[in-house]
Amino acid sequence: MILRPKETTIAYRCPACGKSVISVTGVFALSGDLIKLKCDCGASELTIKNEDANKVRITVPCLFCARPHAYVVSKDVLLGRECFAFSCKYAGADVCFSGTKGAVLKALEDSNAEIASLIDDTELAHIYEGNETENEHLYNDEHVRDMILFVLGDLCEEKKIECDCGMGEGDFLVENDIGTVRISCKKCGCERTFFCRECMETRLLLDAAQIKLIKE
Repeated sequence: MILRPKETTIAYRCPACGKSVISVTGVFALSGDLIKLKCDCGASELTIKNEDANKVRITVPCLFCARPHAYVVSKDVLLGRECFAFSCKYAGADVCFSGTKGAVLKALEDSNAEIASLIDDTELAHIYEGNETENEHLYNDEHVRDMILFVLGDLCEEKKIECDCGMGEGDFLVENDIGTVRISCKKCGCERTFFCRECMETRLLLDAAQIKLIKE
């Protein structure tokens, strides 16, 4: 019988690009001095550092605050819970999750509504309220998709999209499907997918002066 070391999935949302950053770490990794979980955009990172034999300090970037938050928890909590949430006490919202992969992904999805309720009043915020009729919900998704396509078109024209080819040097293809818009570079293969229902990611895109594509 092969014994798998105890491990946990850790996830947070990057405050710079809005993307969910997800990684798996194990008990052996936690025995080291420092673990870094960086967003692909390069603008944020979560760190885990040993405090003593039984506790770790987790420093988490926050969507709502200018500075990251630090939490000290036991390794048993980090590795032994199905899902454990780290919250921003100022916004009253969860900013990081650890636990089993399925539970963490579900918590991320559920947190979208909480995040949307804390965002300033915009035409996007009602998408997550969950009380629309089916036809209204489809209209909202299509409206968000059209805004994403418009912004990506402008960024392409202004050469404000970066990939491995350089800033504005790629040959970009924009594709839309039900619920998603994908932009990719035909030359280097870097890409980004934007979910029409991802309120935080969409708002960050609409406010972005430039974006960076990555290798998925």
